Amino acid sequence: MVSKKGKIKYIAFLILLFILYNKSFAQQESASKQTLEDLIENIASSTDAEIDYTSLYEDLNLYLNEPLNINTANKEDLEKLQFLNDFQINSLLDYIKKNGSMLTLYELQLVYGFSMDDVMNILPFITISATPTDQRFKFKNALKYGNNQLFLRGQEALEEQVGYSSISDSALLENPNSRYLGSSYKVYAKYKYNYKNKIYLGITAEKDPGEEFFTGNNKNGFDYYSAHLQINDIGIIKTITLGDYQAKFGQGLILWSDMGLGKTPYVLNIRKKAQGLRKYSSTNENVFMRGVGTTVALKDFEISAFYSKKKIDANIQDSTDNDISSVSSFQSSGYHTIPSEIIDKDAIGEQLIGGNISYNHSRFKIGVTGLNYRYDVNLVKDTTPENQFDFQGKQNSNLSLDYQFGFWDFSFFGEEAISENGGKAFLNGMLVNLAPQVSLSAMHRFYEKNYQANYGNAFAESSSNSNETGLYLGIEIHPIRLWTITAYFDSYKFPWIKTGVDAPSSGNEWFFQTDYNPTRNVSMYFRIKNEEKQVNQSSTLGIDEQVTQNNLKLRFHLGSRINEQLSLKNRIETSRFNEGSGSLSYGYMIYQDIFYNFKKIPLSLNMRFAVFDTDSYDARIYAYESDILYAFSIPAYYSKGTRTYFNLKYTLSDFIDIWLRYSQTYFSDLDVISSGLNQINGNTKSEIKAQVRIKF
Repeated sequence: MVSKKGKIKYIAFLILLFILYNKSFAQQESASKQTLEDLIENIASSTDAEIDYTSLYEDLNLYLNEPLNINTANKEDLEKLQFLNDFQINSLLDYIKKNGSMLTLYELQLVYGFSMDDVMNILPFITISATPTDQRFKFKNALKYGNNQLFLRGQEALEEQVGYSSISDSALLENPNSRYLGSSYKVYAKYKYNYKNKIYLGITAEKDPGEEFFTGNNKNGFDYYSAHLQINDIGIIKTITLGDYQAKFGQGLILWSDMGLGKTPYVLNIRKKAQGLRKYSSTNENVFMRGVGTTVALKDFEISAFYSKKKIDANIQDSTDNDISSVSSFQSSGYHTIPSEIIDKDAIGEQLIGGNISYNHSRFKIGVTGLNYRYDVNLVKDTTPENQFDFQGKQNSNLSLDYQFGFWDFSFFGEEAISENGGKAFLNGMLVNLAPQVSLSAMHRFYEKNYQANYGNAFAESSSNSNETGLYLGIEIHPIRLWTITAYFDSYKFPWIKTGVDAPSSGNEWFFQTDYNPTRNVSMYFRIKNEEKQVNQSSTLGIDEQVTQNNLKLRFHLGSRINEQLSLKNRIETSRFNEGSGSLSYGYMIYQDIFYNFKKIPLSLNMRFAVFDTDSYDARIYAYESDILYAFSIPAYYSKGTRTYFNLKYTLSDFIDIWLRYSQTYFSDLDVISSGLNQINGNTKSEIKAQVRIKF
């Protein structure tokens, strides 16, 4: 650490540095949205699943508009800046405690563990103030200074899909599920209000493509409605949530009703950063609670309690006179577009009761979480060898203990959980800073095959936290100035059979990336990712045998900021896939991104042109796409063709912003795209989106 006397001589240097980089700072402000999207892309690269990143985006976007004062921020505040790992957060808090409030943001370079690249990444989201602002809640200020925003969005696929094509009445009568009930466009509406970090209020409504709108089964308009109210820091009440909310505790072994970070290039950020109870404003129609929850802070203790009751989708198994006696599975798609999906909508009721007690003191934290969930009717599955240990019945309970502590250059965390049937799950991890240039992470997980947690979302290879053991190792190295090396290795086993594998199996995944940032306007990285796992493969004898599936991807990415108006991104990525003794499948994708901000008119443009060619769908390549605000697109590039999109944002006034997006994929070797009701008879797939935001 720098002494008080030593700190003074640095201040003059840092002020000079601030002046010299003033232009760069302005550029960083204009690039802040791109920094945010880069973060989400790195997180999205760990999964092929469609995940709603709204919560993460909202957290960081809030800090863009109301930067976090790092002189008064606590650990929980800093954890919302997903860029920071545990070492950096603790180091920053220690620095301010020992040296007093920071005088300039560039003083962050003096904090142990922060490089210039780290500083430039978080600059748009933070600010400094020598004295704490008045944090007391005043209702008149909330009415006067609150921020109101209204979003209206529409989108539609331009080519006709089979599900929307005309059909004779007799054919439709014979098969009612052969056509969508509603129109092909998607409609989204959202009102949100916030006053600093004190009050959040919002209403979200959505109609998916194919769902009815102000007609049929949706005479009240949208298929999905959500509303929330969250109030923070009123006396001993830390948080109170009404309506729809999320609950995230521990490491997610029993309760994490939101997206969970898995294996990402941020190899030191493997610990889940629990936020307890918070509002829900996304459009996933299943992973939220509906009711009331509150957290009370009593010195070093925090006590949370919550209650939720809502209807959920389920496949009806047995029913008599509209009285459902059992269901065979829960539905999570959120689509209600054909009669069979309408029947499953809100089929049964679900009730959750839970709570958490945690003790926080300095660098030590321990918590206990309990959860009980109950359904109106029994879940009765057709028992198979792979699902015989899955949850069935009407109700289940979970209990867990989580911890976090650190000393010297070590940080430890974990959670141990049990379900009502006696199934257990354990997750324990560690971070260690071996030297200023070298940090390590490690995590071990052990989930018994009979562990049951319907709302669990912990670190795992499979989609459920059961029947899995694994060891994850990560390393981050700063060998020389301007270079960073990150890598991880994850080895896992499934002790019992699972879907697609008729015997105990195993696998591993390794990742290597080297980043080089020669200037503040140029960055590049090279990445290798390889995964091997065992799967079933049919033999000529008609008996499935176990073979190894291998998927290798290589990527080179270059980003450059030419000036304040123009930025470019270039990427080339290749893939190689093979399974057992089958033939190899190869693929590649190349794209060029252009970002341009006009000087004389309030218009920004970004566009992409991509070329791709893969031998099979197995060799597909995913790439994050820039989209309109609070919309996300991560399509699969497969077969052979090109993909183009452009986004326009026009600021009509201080109160109105307009977005327009057009995208098209052209397949040179296909004349039919997709299948079933989504089938397009042709070789192009196009989509248009439009959104308006009104601020008042």
